[in-house]
Amino acid sequence: MADIEQKPPFLAEFERPEAPCQIVQLAERRRIGNAQSMPFLVQAYVDDHTLSATAETAKVAFAKAIEWHVVEKLADVSISDGTTSYSIVEFSSVMALLEIASTIKTDIKADA
Repeated sequence: MADIEQKPPFLAEFERPEAPCQIVQLAERRRIGNAQSMPFLVQAYVDDHTLSATAETAKVAFAKAIEWHVVEKLADVSISDGTTSYSIVEFSSVMALLEIASTIKTDIKADA
């Protein structure tokens, strides 16, 4: 009979697939989502020209990217944190995962 790995109940509840955890770890190392004075670069393409803007926070960068994509109907809008460039969908996923991780950490600390 195969051995079954036993995990404490509080850890088993918070298991996530490997890929989202890796994204959260990368984002935490780069401090995405933290309100620091690290500029984010939002870029879009109009014909053969690049349109770009900087934002001090992830929230402002995301708002600008959505504005350009939805209101201005610009294509290939991306958000860069200085090391990696994300599409709007990727960036929103990273931000959601960070929020979930933050909530889980807060819940674990409150239970302790």
